[in-house]
Amino acid sequence: MAQFSSSFLDELISRTDLVEVIARHVELKPSGSNNMVGLCPFHHEKTPSFSVSVDKQMYYCFGCGKGGNAYRFLMEHDGYPFPEAVEYLANKAGMPMPEARTVNPKEEARKKQAYHLLDQVASVFSRTLQADEGKQAKAYFAQRKLPDSIIQRYQLGFAPAGYGFMQRCFGSETHTLQQLESIGLLVKNERGYADRFRGRVMFPIRNKRGQVVGFGGRIMGDGEPKYLNSPETDFYHKSDLLYAYSEHRESIRKHKMLVVVEGYMDVLAMAAFDLPYALAPLGTAITEQQLSHILRLHGEPVFCFDGDRAGRQAAWRAIERMLPILKTEHAPKFLYLPDGEDPDTLLQKEGKNAFEKRLKHDAQPMLNTWIQGLKNIAGSGAEGRARMAKKADQMLSKMQDDYLRQAWQVEIENISGVMLKQTKPTQYMSKPRQTSTRKMAPRLAVTPMTHEQFMAALLQKPSRFQLLPEDAFHFFVDSNPIFPIYTRAFSLAGDDENTTFDIAAQLMREFPDTDIARWVNLPKVEDEAFQMLLRDMHLAYLKAQLSQTENLSVRIKLQAELKALQAELKALKPTN
Repeated sequence: MAQFSSSFLDELISRTDLVEVIARHVELKPSGSNNMVGLCPFHHEKTPSFSVSVDKQMYYCFGCGKGGNAYRFLMEHDGYPFPEAVEYLANKAGMPMPEARTVNPKEEARKKQAYHLLDQVASVFSRTLQADEGKQAKAYFAQRKLPDSIIQRYQLGFAPAGYGFMQRCFGSETHTLQQLESIGLLVKNERGYADRFRGRVMFPIRNKRGQVVGFGGRIMGDGEPKYLNSPETDFYHKSDLLYAYSEHRESIRKHKMLVVVEGYMDVLAMAAFDLPYALAPLGTAITEQQLSHILRLHGEPVFCFDGDRAGRQAAWRAIERMLPILKTEHAPKFLYLPDGEDPDTLLQKEGKNAFEKRLKHDAQPMLNTWIQGLKNIAGSGAEGRARMAKKADQMLSKMQDDYLRQAWQVEIENISGVMLKQTKPTQYMSKPRQTSTRKMAPRLAVTPMTHEQFMAALLQKPSRFQLLPEDAFHFFVDSNPIFPIYTRAFSLAGDDENTTFDIAAQLMREFPDTDIARWVNLPKVEDEAFQMLLRDMHLAYLKAQLSQTENLSVRIKLQAELKALQAELKALKPTN
């Protein structure tokens, strides 16, 4: 964020209608006086838990925990880098971008030219498919029963055999050839530049924003490799991309279904049968980054693999890589297809309805698939059960979600009859506390819910900071990570004489990955409730101080304050 001043970012947020930004993807309905609610665009849900605070311009999902402001939404949902998210909002708001930016203008221009060239290449491949030299490729797609509507929607194309096609289309200037090489379309050798893709049907690969970043090419007859992908470039990172993500994102949310398949043609075959909710990795084993994208988009994906040995190995690799990021709100399933079949061939044989039934009735929960995989690896007998338990222990230690890990542990112990070690992920274990002669800070006898409600009350109505007693600065002394946020808010409120300054927006910028958006979107805390919360917090603080001091005069003073505060609380609480 270094290239933008705080004042510019604050003004831009104040001119941005977050509801309008989010309503492009989410149907929002009023809830209370200042909030809108809808189905979360970051995970699959049936009951709305996604809230947008209209006055604070922040969103939060009480189901998956995603939250933030307009910048964060464009970055996490639409895939914008931060500078481009700012530029997008500035254009909508009619605000000129700051002149002084740390971004290299030449680098920005290079990126724009590269994206433009990649788009041009996709158009060239698409036009070539429709020309005379693309007859063989069109016949291939016809044989695979892909209709013209699918070919056009996904901009499928053709790269002719032989060399020199790129140069014939774009010229032979050195700068152009270097650009084509940098985006993966040309390969430089001792003889000059050669086309990377030759005699292949072409599949454009797009990023989350729908920009072409690379290509996959499939040979139509015999030959190796069957699939050839773009090399790693500044724009194309194979391990972080999924085929058809931008094309299918909204369909996945609409249908509340996501199917992960092995290849491009499986994705397209499903789309041809009006099942536009499949994604595929780019020709390699699925990665943890890709799995993260999948689970963020839909928490209950179905992984659809061939029923042969290779398919089961692919499923096992997916399970291993998913364990560290799996949470209790996720419910992935695995579907093995009959031997020799894939979604493409099975759809041609059985049709849409039968395939949908398989997805609904035959897909097994991930836990079941994992247990069966362990059985296949371990073998039978007492030794097999021991091997199963040992392997399960190793795999479960990678789980970050303690509750899910414990639940899976119980299941595998019941099946194997072997008690697993109580291991937790070593990379997430807290460090031992260092001994110190310094006196421990007093612990406050209030619940985390009271903490949350109190922070919500202050951030929803910052003028309440002026009502806090002098010792309120220490209310959260024992509650990290709330304490640094609270003390910063306290400081900001003290610096703000007219209380019109948006403290929540400033805190969001300084503490982007905390619960600020959550507190803002909690149900409105009315003044009467705030008075109760304030006295609860103050009472807990005084009790903690009293337990820590031995000075008689201080104790007498604290006891007097406690007695007066308890009387106030008693008067405030409603009587039956």
